[in-house]
Amino acid sequence: MRVPFCVAIAGLMLATPAFGLDLNGFRAEHKLPPLSHSATLAGAATAHARDMARRNSLDHDGFRERLGPAASTAAENVLWGCQDEDCAIKVWAKSAGHRANMLMKGVSSYGIASATAENGRKYWVMELGN
Repeated sequence: MRVPFCVAIAGLMLATPAFGLDLNGFRAEHKLPPLSHSATLAGAATAHARDMARRNSLDHDGFRERLGPAASTAAENVLWGCQDEDCAIKVWAKSAGHRANMLMKGVSSYGIASATAENGRKYWVMELGN
């Protein structure tokens, strides 16, 4: 019996993991340990995403001040335009600098957040640190 192509593809999609990408999945693909989610870093990411959305500006303004002196090893990724976290991770993974941040050794935690500007543009921030 021959199975229609669309039925075979649908069955394959149900039998395999989702095609989504998250930070720890990306790190695992590169043989790096997972990072812990940090409420502090998520709060810093939220504050910066909201600030960028309010100002309609993509920047790293105040990065070191947000994380404070305790973050000896730290990085920040920002972008606008993605509607979900999966998209943001994929876009950052294609950029050498952002990719290096996500694969940084010496960080133990992260926070990620987004905020939407009045014009509908969605801003994303990922904070990585200790």
